[in-house]
Amino acid sequence: MTETARTHVTLEKSYMDLVEELIDVYGTTKAQVISNIVQHFFNNSKNDLFLEKLRARKRKIKPPDQIVIEEKIRKYLKNADNIPFDVFIKHLNLDTDYVVNHLDEWGEKYNFVFDNNKIVKDLKRKKRKLKNKSG
Repeated sequence: MTETARTHVTLEKSYMDLVEELIDVYGTTKAQVISNIVQHFFNNSKNDLFLEKLRARKRKIKPPDQIVIEEKIRKYLKNADNIPFDVFIKHLNLDTDYVVNHLDEWGEKYNFVFDNNKIVKDLKRKKRKLKNKSG
């Protein structure tokens, strides 16, 4: 059985009139018509770019908690030495501008550099840090 959730919607009268016109054609009730319209919207691949833009806007407005981001970076760099930038952004699930604005800070903290559109572990920096701590 499919998991469902309920909500209330408020539509302008002109939209509600259109919904009522579709009763018995696109669903048997107003709720069913609206549900079918929403499902059609999300299932239509032509809307994928628009939906991704909305997700990006949300990530930009409300990025995840800094602790969550840093934990993802730490885990990801543990398993990879060389990460394509677009893969890195997708893994972090963040807006590109947000990541670009934090690259220097994160690079310093997690010993990586941005080189040739990739995130690359900077092993030299890590060795220098260890040497400076011991000496």
